[in-house]
Amino acid sequence: MLFLTHPKIMIAIKRILATTLPILVLTSVLAPAQRQKAPPAATAKAADLIEASNLRAELSFLASDGLAGRNAGSVEDHIATDYIASEFMKLGLKPMGDNGTYFQELTIITADADREHMSLRAKIGDADYVPFQFGSDFRWFRQSLHPANTTAPLTFVGYGISAPEYGYDDFHGVDVKGRIVIVLGREPRAEDPASKFMGTWDTYHAFYWSKIEDLRKRGAAGILFVQDRTPRAVKTTVASSPRPARGPNYALAGEMYDLPVFTISRETADKLIGKSVDSLQEQIDRTLTPASFEVKGTVVMLGKAVTNLQQHKGRNVLAMIEGSDPKLKDEVVIVTAHHDHMGAENGHTYYGADDDASGVAGLIEIARAFVQGGVHPRRSVLFISYDGEERIYLGSYFYVTHPVVPLNRTVATLNMDMIGRDENDANWPVPADGNVNMVNILGTRYNPGLREAIERANRGIGLKLDYKMDTVDPDVLWSRSDHIWFATLHIPQMEFQTGLHPDYHTENDTWQRINYPKLTKIVKLAFLATADVANADKRIEFIPAGAPPAQTAP
Repeated sequence: MLFLTHPKIMIAIKRILATTLPILVLTSVLAPAQRQKAPPAATAKAADLIEASNLRAELSFLASDGLAGRNAGSVEDHIATDYIASEFMKLGLKPMGDNGTYFQELTIITADADREHMSLRAKIGDADYVPFQFGSDFRWFRQSLHPANTTAPLTFVGYGISAPEYGYDDFHGVDVKGRIVIVLGREPRAEDPASKFMGTWDTYHAFYWSKIEDLRKRGAAGILFVQDRTPRAVKTTVASSPRPARGPNYALAGEMYDLPVFTISRETADKLIGKSVDSLQEQIDRTLTPASFEVKGTVVMLGKAVTNLQQHKGRNVLAMIEGSDPKLKDEVVIVTAHHDHMGAENGHTYYGADDDASGVAGLIEIARAFVQGGVHPRRSVLFISYDGEERIYLGSYFYVTHPVVPLNRTVATLNMDMIGRDENDANWPVPADGNVNMVNILGTRYNPGLREAIERANRGIGLKLDYKMDTVDPDVLWSRSDHIWFATLHIPQMEFQTGLHPDYHTENDTWQRINYPKLTKIVKLAFLATADVANADKRIEFIPAGAPPAQTAP
């Protein structure tokens, strides 16, 4: 009760209610019209209902002092989800969460790595077990927080990639079940324009989170990722204020990443496999032929230990507009954002206005445009606000492993993550206009049909659609949000995003610094593209090998 009387919260709530209360009346009036297929002109008119004033009001609440940065699983995170659910409820959207609610519950675990009891030991040939040093020879990597000890034989699996679309399979003739595996990072010939993967652009196969899950499903007993030979060529964008210090590790309570995972130095890899990992990597890159093998006579012991283990309740928010076409209503287009951010620490509140209160506000306003505009799409539209994105996509992983609509009936997902600022990233020159009308479009090389829908939607909006990160992505931003899981499942996906800036993950990411005219245009674009995909006669195709990148208009 004390929290809800905070003056800033009360002001924000009053402002939001003033802009949304009339919709409660309009919803009942427009309900019959929703059963009719809205013509394109009506859809365009509905887009005009998306207004900067509503977006500003929603952002001012979600990124307020009282919500304290919305750390995943916190009380403030739950207040944010209550607010989002109440907005969906006002609009009459169908709850798609647990037990008739708008909430999909998930258990989040936090813990610290127990350096004292972490272990990597190897028995090579007839020698005794040799210990390796935590912090220099091997380090903690993203994994579950279930303590574990495992002893198993060793296998080198190259890049740990099975990509039939490129005629490449590191697992051909190799069974990793019950074995600890050594894996190279990224993919063959990374950053080589002539690579048969996607040239200078990393495919979803290249990323650790995809590899860990694939190896877990194959039954591997543990993973040792080899330190990259050459770091990515990425420039650091200097922060405007201190970013969060490294805190506890976060994980889901279930199967996600549930095996010991560590990184090892290249010198450690050489000792374990008895060969030069540099030579092996050069051989694979030169021939584009896997070089996987069982390391004869070597047994590895891994020990994963944690302290300060705690459980927290997180939750996704799910709501649906049911489709109107009897043949297509069982298919769904998913529109997403994430409500969590980095919380508060050491006197700093990480408000997360751009990241990603901007996307959540967009989610609410897209739902409002469908309802208030009387637009009822042929396919169903599912709105999801994910939890735990900042902790490496916990909520979205939980959703794709617990979908409320079968994944084979998911037509596409459109993700909005950081859509409110003007890109000012050291890796990209800032144009003369300061990027005030630019939005990055990421991921459409896998599904150019989705790109076409976005470009059709943009004809009446006039944003600059920037596809540069579908050619080279030094910040690996395409892989750093919730849509990535859909790509690994070959479901069409993309991300709207306005780029990094010095306020990213700092206390200066506030609602007052949002570019509201541009944000409004982006949300309109996302609404029109969603309606286009939901009303199309045919589903969008996912192309596993990818299509050529689009060209950014000058």
